[in-house]
Amino acid sequence: MDPNTAQSNLKFSEELTCVQYSTKKLLPDNPECCTKQLCVLGDTSFTSGKHSWTLDDVQVKDWYIGIVQESIRRKSAVFLNPTEGFWVIGLCNGNSFWAQTSPPTKLALKHKPGRITVELDYDKGKVVFISAADLTIHTFKDRFTERIFPHFSPALYNEEKNSSPLTICPLIITVAVVYSHT
Repeated sequence: MDPNTAQSNLKFSEELTCVQYSTKKLLPDNPECCTKQLCVLGDTSFTSGKHSWTLDDVQVKDWYIGIVQESIRRKSAVFLNPTEGFWVIGLCNGNSFWAQTSPPTKLALKHKPGRITVELDYDKGKVVFISAADLTIHTFKDRFTERIFPHFSPALYNEEKNSSPLTICPLIITVAVVYSHT
């Protein structure tokens, strides 16, 4: 996660892989900072190829995750939908899942996901949200024409006093060694 893009009420783990709401900090108002939305962008952007990341323990009360285009409005209020450069899904009030389309689309999930993987195929214009329990949760299809960033928003709940963290899972690489007897 890129703390330079973060709204000033967010705090991060030392590794910059976990974010949650905190008390307001005095941060410089740099151009990349999102001042009107409680979010942070990923520290890596994409202009081609396939990419994915997984968020752990997304059973928290409220959140929004997905991708955004570089030119999103960062200093004024926005609607989280593709028209504004956001391709995100969210959990509201701990039990209502939504794809932030215009108008929003309610998602019918059989199980509350513990982990969600975001898969971006920039060249095909696809963003797919996947859980182990329900497989594909939602797919956005669009045409990307600029840099894309991961988007993380640990939304507020309980009268804007509490938030649970959003955590990116570490990348696990498995190598299989095959021995041949000749």
